[in-house]
Amino acid sequence: MNDAEYKKVTVTVKKHLDLDLDFYKPNQMMRRLAGFISRVGAKDVNEFCSLIESDADVREKVMNFMTINVTEFFRDTRHFEMLRSTVLPEILRKNPRPKIWSAGSSRGAEAYSVAMMIEDIAPGTKAQIFGSDLDKKIIAQATAGGPYPDAEAKNISPSLRARFMEQKSDGHYVTPEIRSKVKFKEQNLLTDRFDRDFDLIMCRNVVIYFSDEAKHGLNQKFSAALKPDGILFIGGTETILNPRDFGFERDAAAFYRKSTPAAQISRAA
Repeated sequence: MNDAEYKKVTVTVKKHLDLDLDFYKPNQMMRRLAGFISRVGAKDVNEFCSLIESDADVREKVMNFMTINVTEFFRDTRHFEMLRSTVLPEILRKNPRPKIWSAGSSRGAEAYSVAMMIEDIAPGTKAQIFGSDLDKKIIAQATAGGPYPDAEAKNISPSLRARFMEQKSDGHYVTPEIRSKVKFKEQNLLTDRFDRDFDLIMCRNVVIYFSDEAKHGLNQKFSAALKPDGILFIGGTETILNPRDFGFERDAAAFYRKSTPAAQISRAA
């Protein structure tokens, strides 16, 4: 795929899916698209763009491909154990009704994982837990609480599985009790405004194909959306270069804390 062909794809995707590929790394996206085009039955870029314009099924496949809808309960168990043992107890001590957001939540496994944890360690907590994703169909699946295949539910402990999951013929479902604790909405992380005053934001394995400029802008928005001393939880293989540029301090692998005003003044002195 050459630059002109990629430009045509970006224009078509923007028009019909409202997804701006300018926020993605062009070389990586071109390589991914080169292999994807034939999988939807197109022989070249022109036919691919025509299918996007005319075929709703192809548009859905393209959206799923672009937004990387990968989800799993308690993904990176070591980091979720730190969330359970250290991060959440600290948050709950400071705020008995914490505000938590799973950004790019896909089918909701991450948001539900946190809801299970909180109910397990502090039963009855009235946490405000939100999940958001770009894909309307994915949001509908998240709101329904399933079905999740075995591979996505494999890290749920037996005790939590017994309390908070239901096994049905087509897969695993989150119980109504846990579903009621999480609200999902459609949201474009790169262009939409964020709510504020979050105690914890999780954005894990979402930005892998984003450009450096897009990541920079997103980290600024996450910092502004967190309370002072709030925590940003990212993927286990991800890192934020120069976190202080965004008002963060690195707490541990995958965890970044928004500096308090006093800490910022102390560093500047």
